Amino acid sequence: MKTIISLSFSILILLCSCNQPGPDEKAEFSIDQQEAIKNKLETIAKDFLKSWEPPFNPEAAVALFTQSDDFHLVIDGINIDTYSKWANGVPNFMSDDDYFFKSYTHEIEYIETVVLSAKSGVVTMVYIWDSISKEGIHERTPGAVTLTCREEENDWKIVHYHGSHGDPEIVKK
Repeated sequence: MKTIISLSFSILILLCSCNQPGPDEKAEFSIDQQEAIKNKLETIAKDFLKSWEPPFNPEAAVALFTQSDDFHLVIDGINIDTYSKWANGVPNFMSDDDYFFKSYTHEIEYIETVVLSAKSGVVTMVYIWDSISKEGIHERTPGAVTLTCREEENDWKIVHYHGSHGDPEIVKK
């Protein structure tokens, strides 16, 4: 878990050091604008995790992502480099989860958001994936996700996603 948190903070620091607005963005924007962007990005991140809880919602999960050529997603070392691969895979991934798990939720332990510009930002969440399999095995698995987002046509989208999970801890009955 310490490795996940350290990696997440390193990514945030690196991205924060690249906080240069593009030519079409104003270099400065108000505190209220920054807070509104921060809230929007955190909502997107939380909505993504919520879409992966029963009842699963593949349409909601897919709708949060850009369809542009620079889409990129890595989860637990699995690299998905195009939106179409992701969009086509999500219903199958969720169907598998529905088959193997009786229930699961994501308990957010920590969330950090950095607004990079008026049109971009990064969210990192550390959470516990609390799951119960159809066989009744209760596990708590640490996880972290970092989302790089940008505004596209007046809507915020996830452009880059990196998520990973630690080793599950079996909960004693």
